[in-house]
Amino acid sequence: MNPLIIEVHCNLHSNSPQWDEIKSMRLEVGYPGRSGGIIWKHIAWMYDRQLPSGKSIVHALWDKASSDLVLAFDFLTVLHPESTEPEKTYCIRKHIMNGSGRLRTSKSRFLQGNYNDEHFSLIPRYPDTPN
Repeated sequence: MNPLIIEVHCNLHSNSPQWDEIKSMRLEVGYPGRSGGIIWKHIAWMYDRQLPSGKSIVHALWDKASSDLVLAFDFLTVLHPESTEPEKTYCIRKHIMNGSGRLRTSKSRFLQGNYNDEHFSLIPRYPDTPN
């Protein structure tokens, strides 16, 4: 079975006035693991058409200069205990550092499907269900 892929886009363009107040933004994506706990990732695949393999591994960190990065988090698929349906929930933690170095962290509830806020857009690519 294919992994769950969550594609992440920064919603602040490099010329956005919000960058005057934000030094950087870091994102963690959490997905239920096989043991029941949440697996948090802050390392993702960066899509870069310049590279021969098409992607490289990077920290999920955006600033004014890197706001156009598109990252993808991948997770092993977890099936519901009494079903063949894959788990489709995830959650996020945002860490936003302002210009003075103060860090603000927020954690989402469990999400399913596309997510969009003032900072990030997430698009999950769910694996096919097994035959």
